[in-house]
Amino acid sequence: MKNKVKSNGSGKVMSFMEEKFLPVAAKLGGQRHLLALRDGVVMIMPLLILGAFSMIIAEFPIQAFLDFMARVFGENWNAFEGVIMNATYGISAVVACFGVASSLVNSYGEKGTPAGIIAMAALFAIIVPTSLTNGDGETVQAWIAGSLDATLLFTALITALIVGEIYRFLVQKRFTIKLPSSVPSAVSDQFTALLPGTVIIILFTVIRLVFAATPWGGFPEFISTVISTPLRHLGTSYVGTLIACFAEHLLWSFGLHGSAIIIFPIFEPMWITNMAENISAGASNIVTFTFYENGVWMGGSGATLPVVIYMLIFAKSKLLKNVGRIGIAPGLFNINEPVTFGLPIVLNPILMIPYILAPMACMTVQYIGTAIGLFPLCNNMVPWTCPVLISGFLTTGSIMGVVAQLCGLAVSFLIWLPFIRAWDIKCFKDERLATEGAEA
Repeated sequence: MKNKVKSNGSGKVMSFMEEKFLPVAAKLGGQRHLLALRDGVVMIMPLLILGAFSMIIAEFPIQAFLDFMARVFGENWNAFEGVIMNATYGISAVVACFGVASSLVNSYGEKGTPAGIIAMAALFAIIVPTSLTNGDGETVQAWIAGSLDATLLFTALITALIVGEIYRFLVQKRFTIKLPSSVPSAVSDQFTALLPGTVIIILFTVIRLVFAATPWGGFPEFISTVISTPLRHLGTSYVGTLIACFAEHLLWSFGLHGSAIIIFPIFEPMWITNMAENISAGASNIVTFTFYENGVWMGGSGATLPVVIYMLIFAKSKLLKNVGRIGIAPGLFNINEPVTFGLPIVLNPILMIPYILAPMACMTVQYIGTAIGLFPLCNNMVPWTCPVLISGFLTTGSIMGVVAQLCGLAVSFLIWLPFIRAWDIKCFKDERLATEGAEA
């Protein structure tokens, strides 16, 4: 009787989630502005990874390596780090601005490249250049290295969304210069963008002048003080990150791409900005994107690498043994679709529980360990497919980053163990009954 009540209760929860929650989550996942934010932020990932690798090499945490490089290439052998960092991290906000605006306009069925170019121009229009004195004693204005990096990301994203919406509105209302069809599209597209671009640049110039007369002194400073900083403090706090982790894995549990819906468009910009502050300003933000990416997604979403290892070594059922064999290779590179859909975890009331709890526990261990100074900050960007333990060292430049991941794996294994063992026993019994029924 108790099992029946429990089953009915579980069925009601699943039914409610499928009928009420999933449609809303699916609609959120297709929201064009969130998709544009995701596309724009993803566009800067290669730059961040390249910049991080230059920093890892130039500041490799083994003195013998540094001494060897200095002897072979000279004392200034690592000067390339500043050049590459300026060329990657240093323009990340500009690249994201282009990506978001172009993606947003594309989603409306219009050509997005001109909108992306205009968005970059609008961004420069509202950034107040720095006044410098040249060798002749003359005062010049310039955008200096570091003024366009990820610390400007929120301003860039907001600018891109505003420009994208204004541009597509004007284009759809035919506020454009229409050239004859005989003119090549590469030329006519730019004339199509001319009038909307004029309106947008004038608007952002006015915005710059208006905010120059305010206590903030500029639009980026206003965004940072009023929106970006408070929002980041909330979203990158322990509670905010825990909520993000819960929401992501809850969506995955129902077959929706929780990372694309929640992490990439909403939280990733905040975490990237935190990492940029740590690098450029010596801040001590615990939660960065690489903190989450390499401290939570161990084996993939759900921290499932310990599950694969269990199935490979201890599983009794044929299903789990086969999933373990198939899942171990991709799991080492943090790809776990064979596990998520093979066991399955999706829409499985038994395995959904550890799938949600394990990454939350991993994040908690990493956060507390970093807060008390046991684990180092995660400031180096490495590809999310970088194997566990290797990524722990590369992201932190310390062996303690490896220890942090080992602790996370241990906690994840302890949470997964009773659930995966129960599922293994159930599958083993079902397979035996099926075999006996076939023989009969």
